[in-house]
Amino acid sequence: MSRDLLVVFGTVQRVMQAEEAARAAGLDVDVIPAPRAVSSGCGVVLEALASQGPGLAAALVEAGLEPQGVYRRDGETWLPASLEAGDAPAVRLTGHTAYGGCGAKLAKGLLSTILCGLPRLESEDLLVGIELADDAGVVRVSDETALIHTVDFFPPMVDDPFAFGRIAAVNALSDIFAMGGRPLAGMNLVSFPLSQFDKATLKEILRGGLSALEEAGAVLAGGHTVEGQELLYGMAVTGTVHPDRIWRNGGARPGDVLVLTKPVGTGVITTAAKAGLAAPESLATAIRWMATLNREAAEALGAAAPHAVTDVTGFGLAGHAAEMADASGVTVVLHAGEVPLLPGAREAAATGLVPAGAGKNRESLREVLTVAEGVDPILVDLLLDPQTSGGLLGAVPEAAAAPLLRLLPAAAVVGRAEEGPAGAVRIEP
Repeated sequence: MSRDLLVVFGTVQRVMQAEEAARAAGLDVDVIPAPRAVSSGCGVVLEALASQGPGLAAALVEAGLEPQGVYRRDGETWLPASLEAGDAPAVRLTGHTAYGGCGAKLAKGLLSTILCGLPRLESEDLLVGIELADDAGVVRVSDETALIHTVDFFPPMVDDPFAFGRIAAVNALSDIFAMGGRPLAGMNLVSFPLSQFDKATLKEILRGGLSALEEAGAVLAGGHTVEGQELLYGMAVTGTVHPDRIWRNGGARPGDVLVLTKPVGTGVITTAAKAGLAAPESLATAIRWMATLNREAAEALGAAAPHAVTDVTGFGLAGHAAEMADASGVTVVLHAGEVPLLPGAREAAATGLVPAGAGKNRESLREVLTVAEGVDPILVDLLLDPQTSGGLLGAVPEAAAAPLLRLLPAAAVVGRAEEGPAGAVRIEP
C-alpha cells in the first residue's frame, strides 16, 4: 500500500521527533524530501498512510508536536487535508454548483443599485462602515480597542471537502488581516443539501475551517447550519485592532507603488478544473495559495507602513484596485506584465475558460477602466478574474517596496497610484 499522507513540521528536528513518536506507536511512516507542492521551507516531511491518520494524530498530540500542514495525495498532486479523517470518501462538490467561490458574488454595479437608498444606522463608534467598500466593518469599544466584523461564504470552487472548508475560512479571515487586525473568533455559516452529500462531507468541510482558525490564532465560537438546496460554507469572523491603526482601502497617495502578495488566476484555474481541463499540478498550486493565510503578508506590510490595503477577491485585481483608487481619490495604473500568475492561469484563460464573474467585473468597471494599446487581452481577462482567497494589495511608499519584497518573495509591484480622476484604473503593458 502506497503512503498517501504528508505531514509538514517546518524544521528537520521536529520531523525526526514526529517519526520517532509515530514509530513508537507502531505506525508505518518515513521521512522523505519535501515535494515543492507542500513545503518551500523545511527540506523533509513525514510520509504516512492516510488510513493511519487518526493514530498519527494521537501520537503527535502525546509527543507535544503540532504539524504545520497536512496533505493527502490526489492522483499525482497533494491537497490540504486533516489527520483525523482517515480514508475520506471521494466526492465532487463542484458538480452541483453554477458558480464557485468568490465568483458567485453579485456584480458590484448591481449591488450598488440594491444598497442605494437604504437607511444607515450611524454611531460615533462606527469607525468603518459600508461607505467606501472597505473589507470589514470596525466598531470602537474603548480608546484602545476596536472590533472588526466581517463575513464571507460561497459555493465550492474545489471538490475536496477539507480544502473547500479551509479556503472558505482563510478567505473570511483575510478581511481581518486586510484591516490591520488580529482574528479573535469565527462562527460557521452552512447551507448543506443532505440529499446530495453525506454528513462525513460536512464534517471534513468544518475540519478545514477549523484548521484555518487554529493557524490564525482564533477560536470557533459557534455557527448556524440550515438544510438548503445548494452547498454554501463560510464564516463570520471578529477581530481586534487599535482604533488609531486601522488599515483602510483609501489613503493611497500619488507616487505610491502597489504590491500584490499572491499570484492571480484562481478563477480561471478552478473553472478549467470543473470542466476537467486543468492540469492537476496547476489546480494543486492554486489550492495551496487559496488555503494560505494572509497573516504573514499582513505582518510584512505592517513594517512597510502602508497608506492603503485591501484584499483581492471576487471583483478581481482590477476591481479592487478601482475601489482603492476611488476611496483614495487617485488613479491607479496596473502593469499587466508585472502581475504574478499562477501556473496554468494564462493557458486556461487562452482557451476561453474565463468565469462568468470576470464578465461581471468588466461590466462594473466599464466607465472607469481603460486599457492601453498593446496590452495582451488574456492578461486583461486575468486582471478581471474573480479571485477566491487572493492576496493583499498594499499601497506603500516606493522606498518601502524593495524591503517588502525581500520579506515576501512571491509578491510583486504590480502598479502605482498617480494623480488623476478618482476611481479610474488604467491597464498598461
